[in-house]
Amino acid sequence: MTETTEAPVAGAVDATPDRILAAIEQIETRSQAFQTVQEKFLERLERMEEQNRSHIEIPNPGPPKPVFSKGEWLQTVVRLISGERLPDLQMRALDDVITTDNPGVVPPTYLTELIGVIDSRRPFLGSTRRLEEPATMKLTVPVITQRPLAAVQATEKTEVESRKTLITSTDFEAVTIAGAGDLSIQLIKKSTPSFLNLWMELLAEAYAIESEDQAIQALFNATGGVGAGNALNPEDLDLGDAFVQSFDAIRRPPDTIWLSTAAVGAFIDAKASTTNQPLYPGLAASATAAGGITGVVSGLRPVHVPTLDAHGAYAIVGPSSGFAWAEGGTYTLQADNPTLAGRDIALVGLLYPAPWYPAAFSLYNVAS
Repeated sequence: MTETTEAPVAGAVDATPDRILAAIEQIETRSQAFQTVQEKFLERLERMEEQNRSHIEIPNPGPPKPVFSKGEWLQTVVRLISGERLPDLQMRALDDVITTDNPGVVPPTYLTELIGVIDSRRPFLGSTRRLEEPATMKLTVPVITQRPLAAVQATEKTEVESRKTLITSTDFEAVTIAGAGDLSIQLIKKSTPSFLNLWMELLAEAYAIESEDQAIQALFNATGGVGAGNALNPEDLDLGDAFVQSFDAIRRPPDTIWLSTAAVGAFIDAKASTTNQPLYPGLAASATAAGGITGVVSGLRPVHVPTLDAHGAYAIVGPSSGFAWAEGGTYTLQADNPTLAGRDIALVGLLYPAPWYPAAFSLYNVAS
């Protein structure tokens, strides 16, 4: 019978005993060389330890670790049998790859919510009486200077009481409040978020602050600052004079107390002297930065007016109908400037502050 010889499978390793033994010997040679180097290093380390024992202590490194694990030893045998060259052992440090080094693929993204936008609310104007806008630049109002009288008739057919009625008028001048800017077309078109929308929001905020200030200033001018030196202590509250003053002026009691920021804090912090409990718990519990304050203070509606922070009076007590105002709304004016590739934008409004009954208001400095 002729012996059949099969061709070796392609890619198979010719694992002859001589080549396996040669690979094992090469591994053992490398391992012995490494152990020799390690033993010399340990001997040198021991000599250094003896020389410097009085200064430093060197921890025992423990028994030498094998050069290769079992898995590494088998992989090395196979690679040697297949004729592959073993690479030298190397230690490599990897480079950091972070976002700041790659701004091209991680561009900045800005939120639509911006730091610095305050509030465009007008709490003083919003809590007083608004009138229709007049057709002229003056708000002309009839003023009763003398009223008719009524009295008990002494007897039948005797003369009854009579007094002439006198009516004059007074004018409240319009105040023009405006702000403007010249924006480049590049800034308008390329800004994200929209700079134009942001700028108009900030301009509206500035308009609201200024209109509030003009209204408060008109009230102060009309009252002559009467009562601004009076101290109001939230922990020993006395508003009797304010009630009398309002009733004498228009025969109506006050219904509102307008407070500066410091005054709001003084009322929130007010404590009872015996129990140290808050005197105005409803005011403290409902105070929020966004919605203002609610509750009552001695039957009065509290209104937080930040504009008062810049004035001498920190609290105003009076009737909400005793101050009136009119406004024609605000107008946005725009005109392109082709020679500069820009756009002129303005926000304009007319405000008519009218202290209707200035004598009905009492001004206080709040202290605690």
